[in-house]
Amino acid sequence: RWEWAGKWAARVDDILSWLPARLTAGLLLLVAGGRGLRLAGALRKEAGKPPSPNSGWPMAAMALLLGVTLRKPLVYGLNPDGREAQAADTARAVAYAEKALLALMAVTVIAMIYVAARRLP
Repeated sequence: RWEWAGKWAARVDDILSWLPARLTAGLLLLVAGGRGLRLAGALRKEAGKPPSPNSGWPMAAMALLLGVTLRKPLVYGLNPDGREAQAADTARAVAYAEKALLALMAVTVIAMIYVAARRLP
């Protein structure tokens, strides 16, 4: 019986993905400006709908930003009041993701400069 190995690996993945999932969702809302910040309250509710403890965070953030509903039939529906996703939403999603990545890179560079400056004599 190797079932325990799969469950152990899944729990480790849940632990290691906890912070990145929430940071991604936060960055997505942050780069959307005031509109994204107004959606922060709804994010927590929507993010808890999928059975995974982490996947719902970035998916819910994107669904809320795009104003679309994302669902897995008989499992969950994110942003149920949203409209059906259209092909054009893909380009908007990529634009939000690019902005979030650039924001993460900027924060990382600033943190690296800060750490390096503290180590200088």
